[in-house]
Formats: sequence, C-alpha cells, structure tokens
Amino acid sequence: MSILSRLGNLIKSNLNSAVDKLSDPAKEIDLLIEEMEDELKQLRVTLRDQLVQEKLAQKKVDEEYRNVQKWQDHAERAVKAGDDDLAKEALRRRVEAEAKLEAAERVHAEQSRHVQKLSEDLKSGDQKLVEIKSRKEVLKSRARSAKQASSSEGTAMDRFNRLVAEIETQEEQAAVMAELNPELGAQRQDERDRATEERFNRLLGPAGNSKENDIEARLAAMKAKQLPAKAED
Repeated sequence: MSILSRLGNLIKSNLNSAVDKLSDPAKEIDLLIEEMEDELKQLRVTLRDQLVQEKLAQKKVDEEYRNVQKWQDHAERAVKAGDDDLAKEALRRRVEAEAKLEAAERVHAEQSRHVQKLSEDLKSGDQKLVEIKSRKEVLKSRARSAKQASSSEGTAMDRFNRLVAEIETQEEQAAVMAELNPELGAQRQDERDRATEERFNRLLGPAGNSKENDIEARLAAMKAKQLPAKAED
C-alpha cells in the first residue's frame, strides 16, 4: 500500500481508534512524511527513465518515416528511368517501411501516455506533500490530544466535543481523498491519437484491394505525374 493510501486511511478512520494503536502519533506522522518523500524521489527517477524511453521511441518514429520517404524517392527515380520492375520493388519496400512506421507510432503513443500519467502522479504527490507539511504541527498536536483523550471517557462535554471533532473530520474526507487521485488527461491523449491517425491517412492514402494492387496504383500515379514532363521534353 502506498504512503498516500496509508495517510488517506488514517484520515478516514476514527481518529481516536487510530492513534490508540500508535506509541507516539507525532513520530508516526514524521515517519509517514519521510516515506512519502522517499516514494516521490523514486517516482522522479522512474519518470526520468521513462522520458528517455519516450525520446528514443520518437527517434525510432522519425527514422522509420525517413525510410518511407527514401523508398518513395527510389520509386520515383526508377519511373523516370523507365524501369517498372525496379519501381515496383521500391514501392514494395515502402509498404514494408510504412508498416514499421505504424508500429513505431503505436509504441511512442503508449510511452507518451505512460509518461503523462507519471507526471500527473508526481505533480499531485508534490502538492499533497506540501499541504501535509504545512499542517504537520497541527496534525501532531491533534494526534497527541486524541491519544490522551482516548485514555479516559471524560465528562459528557468532553465526549460531545470529541464526537463533533470526528464529524468534522469525516466531512473533510471527501475533499482530501479527491485530491489524491490525479486526472489522466484522456482528452489531450485523444487529440494526440487523432493527429497520429490523420498523419497516417495522409501518408498511406486510400487502401487498395490488395498489396499488389496498391503497388500498381502507386506506380500508375507516379507515371501519370511524369507524363507532362516528358511531353515538354
């Protein structure tokens, strides 16, 4: 269980019952804060490593995109030279490069989503830690008071005051716990995915009935583009 979850459970639980289990509630709060700091440090290391992987994934996308363009250029030069067989082979190699590009794009998109989730978790954890530290001394004082109060029933007024404090604590739970759950930013990722799909649509063009039909169609289109140039010659 993460430190955030443990702290959330402590806040949600009956305060008196929780501190009864601790030999020193104030010390336990300090230990929880230290563990939260350690977890956030580890999260930063993980995020750094994943950012490196995201950059490598982007480099792979760029590399495969250049391969697609390279084979397109080879095909066009073969058409100019009047070598249909060579042009068809170049177009086949372009189709293979397009498949690799599509796979690289999927890997990059997945890695980007992972990095985004880690970034938002880290941001949320940092904000929560700052808030907890600002309230640390107050929490310690309340924990010690609750520990002392739990050792005896006290007067009816004391019991009433404790009950009121517990009710107020429960009312604050929803807001505190809601802040522990960062939003995933799904809308932003959907926009990235749509942009990637549009890029592939522009790159690949309409799908043919088969791989060979697609090659033939591309070859015919390239020849058609070069006819005006030959006519001028």
